[in-house]
Amino acid sequence: MKDLIQVELEKLEPRIKWVTNMINEAENEGVYNEGDPQEMYLRGMFYQISSKLDEVRRYIRQVTAPVIEEGLLHKGKDGRYTTGKHAYYTSGASIEYLSEDSTGESRWVYSHVEHNGDYYIVSNPKLPMEGLRVRVKQLPMWD
Repeated sequence: MKDLIQVELEKLEPRIKWVTNMINEAENEGVYNEGDPQEMYLRGMFYQISSKLDEVRRYIRQVTAPVIEEGLLHKGKDGRYTTGKHAYYTSGASIEYLSEDSTGESRWVYSHVEHNGDYYIVSNPKLPMEGLRVRVKQLPMWD
């Protein structure tokens, strides 16, 4: 079942891209009559839908991308955390890290990194990044 879900998500991603591109083209081509409240309603709703679809598309790409590296984070001389091979983490960077709960169960968690004096993981700001196990995925360029 998990494999089938992944296959279906991979098939869905290009369709999401197509719809969001249509919404963007409609906005760029000025197809909405600004004097018509219904068209302004549709314009606003389409914009919100496009934003959510982009987020869904990002998640699909993240979950279906192959892992190219797994390793421990270390802080480099420049103050950035790195795996030493493929990845370094600065503000806004996506990260997948291995989290262990109080029962000892582990799972990979997707989040992103921000900076406030030092870098931290948004979903768990108190988690030390030094020595944290992370994995790097080969994500396609955003188009």
